[in-house]
Amino acid sequence: MIDAKNLSLVLQSCASIALIAVVLFKFWSEARLDAFRQRMFQLRDELFDYAADGSISFDDPAYRLLRQSMNGAIRYAHHLTFFRVCVTMIEIQLAVYVPKRDWSQDWQLALKRLPSDDARNRLEAFHSRAMQLMVGRLVAGSPALLGLVVCSVPILILRMGWLNLKTILSKAPMFTVSHVVDTRMLENEAAAAAIA
Repeated sequence: MIDAKNLSLVLQSCASIALIAVVLFKFWSEARLDAFRQRMFQLRDELFDYAADGSISFDDPAYRLLRQSMNGAIRYAHHLTFFRVCVTMIEIQLAVYVPKRDWSQDWQLALKRLPSDDARNRLEAFHSRAMQLMVGRLVAGSPALLGLVVCSVPILILRMGWLNLKTILSKAPMFTVSHVVDTRMLENEAAAAAIA
């Protein structure tokens, strides 16, 4: 028979577990979303400052495409979950949903047309940072992807050698996600969200 002391302990434990679940599933999720959007806003502001310094024209197609992608990522962020990405991939495979434009092709063309290698390198760096933010959001919200990232660290250590743990850990999320999800699809969805 359960006495009052044990019953009190069980009720306190259940209440604590319920509170932790609310914090994890509600508040933590919202905090991650806000943090992602804030970091993407900061990156977009850096891109704007780069163009404002005269390094690239605001009308340049590469600048416009990259800004469109960042705007879409900010807008699309609440849909950036592993489940939704998998559903979109299935829709594309079944031809239920076909993207109207391929952002990645437009991006590569725009990069080739840039007048200087410096501008090309800088815009590619901005794009890489934006993709890292998107992949980080995707991985942090999925226990399955997080587990795959942890498993990919030894693979990267074997491939790259023991260079620098920080480098390996920073490359692990992109390495894992690029083997599970077509990252071009993430870019296309972000660009489509900016237009919608």
